Amino acid sequence: MTTVAVAPVSPRRREHPVPWKAMARVTWLQRRSTLIGLLLVFVACGVAIVVGQAGTHATYASFVANGCVQNRFHVPCVTFENWFAESTDLFSAMVIALHVVPVVIGVFVGAPLLSRELESGTFRFTWTQGVGRSRAVVTTLVILALFVTVATCVLGLVLNWFAHPFEVIGIESQWQSGLFDTTGPMLAAWTLFGLTLGTFLGALIGRTVAAMAVTAAIVGGLLVASFVWLVARLEAIGALATNRLMPMGLNVGQLNVPGSQVNGPVGSWLVRAWFTGPGGKRLDASAASNVIGRMYGGPATGKVGPSRWLSVHHYIYWVSYQPASRFWVFQVIAAAILVVLAALLAFATVRIVARRA
Repeated sequence: MTTVAVAPVSPRRREHPVPWKAMARVTWLQRRSTLIGLLLVFVACGVAIVVGQAGTHATYASFVANGCVQNRFHVPCVTFENWFAESTDLFSAMVIALHVVPVVIGVFVGAPLLSRELESGTFRFTWTQGVGRSRAVVTTLVILALFVTVATCVLGLVLNWFAHPFEVIGIESQWQSGLFDTTGPMLAAWTLFGLTLGTFLGALIGRTVAAMAVTAAIVGGLLVASFVWLVARLEAIGALATNRLMPMGLNVGQLNVPGSQVNGPVGSWLVRAWFTGPGGKRLDASAASNVIGRMYGGPATGKVGPSRWLSVHHYIYWVSYQPASRFWVFQVIAAAILVVLAALLAFATVRIVARRA
């Protein structure tokens, strides 16, 4: 009788994955030229902002020392305000430059990150080293994301420091779309979104130049849309209405101007204005223009003033505004939306890489 001996099956030895620390070191070695180049760019921008602010520091100190913060109509204050109004070129240039940072990161860092390996075929070697393609992509994305997020957040905070004198004087406002998108949290969120979008498109398209072009179009288009339309729509949500504000000129429709000592409250953002007539009915643009013409054109207006004239004729001027205390609430909301989109794009990128043959 012949029997067949079956050798016992030994349990498979569990392979220990490469430690995250070692993977991070390899990622640093692979991307160090990119990271060093980005660091130099960020440092150059920071130095330019600091140098530019140093030129306004002495003038702003004199502005404060002369009591111009409390009394804007003091004679020397007008001179200081004129100087600041004529010295906004460097500040405006830095605001524009920081708006370009998310596009540059998305195009030149995110888009080539995976598309270059897919296009050249080196992914066949990179993804077969026992590390796991998903872990390799996650490690690279996390390191790059942490670096650009921290660096751009610091850069945005430095720009806010530069903008402070212009905000106090009333030339600029943190509520304006240009500055709203370049605060520390928002600039970091936009940059993170640009990086993950570029990486996602690179993995999806697989061609470097095409991924770079699509990334530039989408990120740049969204930044322009945010500047022109999105920020104003966001800041109009939940605005408070009051009939105790009287902005100069009695403008109606979209105001989009900062509150000040003249058009209070200070630090707020005036969103919209309208008139209501007798009975509380809201007036259209033509009727509101007619009311303004009658108010300023009548001989009795100079005696009683605009507010009294409106009260006598049973008209009410309304203004919707966002109080200064809500600014950081809107910042957190907008930044959170961008961070969530970036997380979804990163997850989609890992799934594409994991499923790719």
